[in-house]
Amino acid sequence: MTKKFSLNCKVGAENIPLDFYIGDPQENSHPIGFQMKFLSQKGVSVPENIVASLSSLNDIAKRNRISFEELFEYVSDQLNLEDFVKANFARHNEISRSSQNN
Repeated sequence: MTKKFSLNCKVGAENIPLDFYIGDPQENSHPIGFQMKFLSQKGVSVPENIVASLSSLNDIAKRNRISFEELFEYVSDQLNLEDFVKANFARHNEISRSSQNN
C-alpha cells in the first residue's frame, strides 16, 4: 500500500510542505523519481539530502530483497517514535524543573 508523507520543498524563495507518495519503485527508478520530474517542471525542487536518503534506502531494500515500501514505513515509524520520545523527554524535564522550582 502506498504511503503518503510530506516534505518541505523549495518553491521559488519559499519552503513549503508537499505530499509525496511512496511505493515500491520500478527497477532502476528513484522512489520519487516521477514525482520529482513532474514537480521540477513546476519549479519545485526536492532537498538533495532527502533524494540521497531515499536512494540509499532503495539500495538497502534491493540488497536485502525486501520491499522498499515496507523498509520506508519501518524507518519512518522509527523516526516518528524517536521524535515522540524526544518531545516527551523534553516535556518531562520541563515539568520536573517546574515542580522543583515551586
